[in-house]
Amino acid sequence: MNDQPQGVDLNNTLIDGPVQPQERIEVLDVIRGFALLGILIVNMAYFSYPLMYLEILGREMWTAAWDKAVFAVINLFVEGKFYSMFSFLFGLGFVIFIERARARSSRPTLLFYRRLFILLLIGLVHAFFIWFGDILVSYALLGLLLPLFFNRKPKTILIWIAVFFFIAVLPVVLMVLSTGLLDEAGYAAYMQEFFAVMESKVDNSLYAYSQGTFAELMAQRVEDTLFTYNYFFFVAPLIFPMFLLGLYVGKRGVFQNIEANLPSIKRIWKWSFIIGFTMSIVKYTSKLQIDPAAASLYDLINMGARVFADPGLSIFYMTSIVLLYQNRQWMERLKPLAYVGRMALSNYLFQSLVCTTIFYSYGLGLYGQVGHAAGMVLTIIIFTAQIFISRYWLERYRFGPMEWVWRTLTYGKLSGMKLRSR
Repeated sequence: MNDQPQGVDLNNTLIDGPVQPQERIEVLDVIRGFALLGILIVNMAYFSYPLMYLEILGREMWTAAWDKAVFAVINLFVEGKFYSMFSFLFGLGFVIFIERARARSSRPTLLFYRRLFILLLIGLVHAFFIWFGDILVSYALLGLLLPLFFNRKPKTILIWIAVFFFIAVLPVVLMVLSTGLLDEAGYAAYMQEFFAVMESKVDNSLYAYSQGTFAELMAQRVEDTLFTYNYFFFVAPLIFPMFLLGLYVGKRGVFQNIEANLPSIKRIWKWSFIIGFTMSIVKYTSKLQIDPAAASLYDLINMGARVFADPGLSIFYMTSIVLLYQNRQWMERLKPLAYVGRMALSNYLFQSLVCTTIFYSYGLGLYGQVGHAAGMVLTIIIFTAQIFISRYWLERYRFGPMEWVWRTLTYGKLSGMKLRSR
């Protein structure tokens, strides 16, 4: 394992251009590949039926026992945990990008902003032309703030992490406190009208994505994308502190010298499980008590638990992989994930292309027909295929296809794609 920080790519698919295989920290590719699996598990429901609107209504489309069981497991152990993981890797990669960019540019921050601008363009194309559930736009916009924290002391970064998590909870606190101050009749009328709009969105989505014309499908996708942007300021305080946590770990050089940091990693592994698992139970059970028509204490408990649950289990999963990777047998078992992780941007977009083709009317038109249990089977099939495709690709090419595009546009010059024959 390379202990030198120079040239080590900690997040090439989300921040910097790919580097040579011998320069990589492979366990981070494994973590990134594992994150992509979790993201596909969660996104499968959003690909396959109008879960976004049904959650607002407090309704569920699939009521069979196996579907409810799978959905419960996803809510408890997967939902929210893997975007937290990717967010952490984003911040971690930012540190390495700046350190490497200083060696090749007198204006490394400007190069970083150029990188983010290209990511923003990729995200906008993804959101408006492929799938409304894009996360790249949010990453690109929030990433603009990272240079403000690069030269801060580690303790200051930790304080800001706590501040942003508090900001995430604050809107719910205000919403709960203001409930008794609202005109009950007027609020009830507003909510009735709002729910009627959500019901129409459910019906429109089911029609447009399953059997609508391409124009109708595009219109629905634009509407859904713009709707998700209404919640940007609610999710941003949950994403950005994980950026900062990755920045903090990057500045401490934890992954450049894992062996020396193993005692600390083991302690973090234990406490992240205790906190993350406990708060995930609280988050899940409180969510079951929430009334979508009126804010209550359960909303506050749910959001407060989420602040600890999602980062907690995310950190537990990452530290578990790091610890398992110290064993050679486990290293071989986990290694297939690294193929997917080395070209994570390409694989993230590939998941959207495949799933929208399966569920949307221009493909198989299965939207609204696949429950959570069948969706899990489909997830395993798609991700397994990604492992084999990624391995095949990386045995022949230096970069994933979208990684190559991103690198080329960032540095303004073509990079050789093919591996040299040995």
